[in-house]
Amino acid sequence: MHLKKHLFVTVDTQEIREMSIPESGIEYEIIADYDDVQEIKQLFQGQNRETFKALGYLSKPFDEWGADDRRAAYDADLILLYRKIFETGTEKTREEIREMGILE
Repeated sequence: MHLKKHLFVTVDTQEIREMSIPESGIEYEIIADYDDVQEIKQLFQGQNRETFKALGYLSKPFDEWGADDRRAAYDADLILLYRKIFETGTEKTREEIREMGILE
């Protein structure tokens, strides 16, 4: 069993830190072990892959074929990320995610 510690996750910059830096964006406090952190990092990587794939559609603004699938994949990755943050989050973090309504 790995030791759990308090960490701060910023989704938009994809950072996981031991110290809170509120100026860096919206951050969520979690209580996580090594495996949890690795899973969040993998979810960040999945999000990056889908973002990169979606960039191909920006060069073809009137060709929407496949764009909905890419958007859906990106959304699914984002929901998985927020679900993991919710699962490992403090009560304040869970409340903030509940208010967003993203997991409903």
